[in-house]
Amino acid sequence: MREFLSDDRDANKIRLLRSTFSGTFLLVEGSSDKIFYQRFVDKHACELVCVSGKPSSKLRVIAVLEILEKSSFQGVLAIVDADFDRLETSPHNSLNLLRTDSHDLETMLLHSPALDKVIAEFGSQEKIAKFNRDVRTVLLAAGMSVGYLLWVSQCDGLNLTFDGITFSKFFDDPTLQIDELKLIQEVKNKSQALSWKDEDLQQRLTNKRSNSHDRWQVCCGHHLV
Repeated sequence: MREFLSDDRDANKIRLLRSTFSGTFLLVEGSSDKIFYQRFVDKHACELVCVSGKPSSKLRVIAVLEILEKSSFQGVLAIVDADFDRLETSPHNSLNLLRTDSHDLETMLLHSPALDKVIAEFGSQEKIAKFNRDVRTVLLAAGMSVGYLLWVSQCDGLNLTFDGITFSKFFDDPTLQIDELKLIQEVKNKSQALSWKDEDLQQRLTNKRSNSHDRWQVCCGHHLV
């Protein structure tokens, strides 16, 4: 019940702001997104509004947008992470709802020339030459298993915890490979979900995997970074 009250409260705040601001309101997921997107908007014509909280900042943004749309409030847009929306049918569709081009803001940055600039400035030219592989390709290959497991957790309502997992427990530095069983064990331990069988989770992950999926939509930027 509290989350619904918070959604209405946030919507009412925007309605009150309309009395002093005639431009567009842009709803974003939290303060970090606001800092990023504010450099791309004209502050005199567009005001960014942070919406965050449970069950997720994304769902809160969408809920507030829907409340305002139902009341025929004019001049509001929202930007949210795409997550897995482009890989499945999303229940949230609105001309005023914008999604990131790839899974999230972080993957958009990694997909952009920004990564090349960071590597050129901070990377060792000797190590880069010795590596002799495309960094993005390696990153995506390593992040797919984690992304699929996260997707399985969301689709099947497993409520697995990925925040704070220790990548060194399932990621092999020399080969840059993910050990899926060790990944599953680490996520299970972090989630205190030891009742799930490793083989069952691995099979669900395998069933979800498809060569037709865009890797930039599957991989989560937090995991790649």
